[in-house]
Amino acid sequence: MAERFRIRLMFEWGGGALWCGNQVALARFSVGSIEEKLPLSATTLERLSVMTRWHDTALNWEYPPDPSPWNAAEYTEFDDAAEALLAAIQEELGAEFEVVYERL
Repeated sequence: MAERFRIRLMFEWGGGALWCGNQVALARFSVGSIEEKLPLSATTLERLSVMTRWHDTALNWEYPPDPSPWNAAEYTEFDDAAEALLAAIQEELGAEFEVVYERL
């Protein structure tokens, strides 16, 4: 069996949520965020966009070295939502893909 495409659900400040996680994926999809290159539904792409905007509220943009404005409960809520999104992405992409979530 051929190696599966490994995709990382990993939110970056200012955008990008899905990234290549192995050489097989990199050879197929290249570098940078790849959500637009994957066969995902408009609904899932919108959920990724919403999660990206939510993620960006965890940073103090005026002085990034400061602690996050989020408390522990907000991190847990975000991670729970990201895990649900991970399951939806994995279901849409199918067995040819392995999707993993990398927490903040």
